[in-house]
Formats: sequence, structure tokens, C-alpha cells
Amino acid sequence: MTVNERVKQVREYRRLSSTQLARTAGVSAAEISLIERQMRRPKTETLQKIAAALEVSTSYLLSELNANLPLEEALAKEALQIFLRDAKPTPEEARLLREIAEKPSAPQDVKGWHDLVANLSAFRESLRQSP
Repeated sequence: MTVNERVKQVREYRRLSSTQLARTAGVSAAEISLIERQMRRPKTETLQKIAAALEVSTSYLLSELNANLPLEEALAKEALQIFLRDAKPTPEEARLLREIAEKPSAPQDVKGWHDLVANLSAFRESLRQSP
């Protein structure tokens, strides 16, 4: 799959219009259209912006990482990597989250990972406060 096809595939899976993706990525809608119709290969800077907007790595869009996985599993792992980079969990927490990423019900976006961790934290706290 080409980078152009992968951009379109992820955008459609995330239920974003090309205009929404363009706005979020900070590029023109015409640029997204040209990329998706394979009339233009994105420049590195544009690809980085699109990847960030889609919550995946440029390596994923370039079919270098997680490309052999089903889309749902790849997106869960991609979003987890972004979450781990920003949240800086302990090694044990990161190991647990990576295990969860292997499950079919794993979150497929960064917000989902934030929500999951917040719910786990609240659950742990409620266990500590139980008599």
C-alpha cells in the first residue's frame, strides 16, 4: 500500500472528511486531495503534519511499521506509542498497556488511551479506599 492510499484509508477509518483532516493537519484541502488521488507524494513536513492529525507515525504511513497488522490493531499500537511518549508511564505500566494493545478491544486513538488510564487509576484508587 502506498503512503497515499494509507493516508486515505486511515482518514476514512477515523471518519474524517478530507477538509477536517486538512484543517487538523494545517494543510490545504487541495493538498490532501492531491495526495489521496496519488497525484502528489507528500513532502516530509506535510507527511509529519498528516501523521500527527491521524494519530499515527510517519513510519506507519510509509508502511515501515505495523504495516502487516490489521488496521484496527495497527491504529491501537500507533495511538499507544503516541500516548506513551507523552504520558511517560513507569516501565510496568507501559508493559501492561502494550499487553492491552494486543486485545481486539484496545483503544484506537490517543484519547481512548487517556480515558482507559484515567479509569484504571480511578479503579485502583477506589480499591485502596474500600474497607
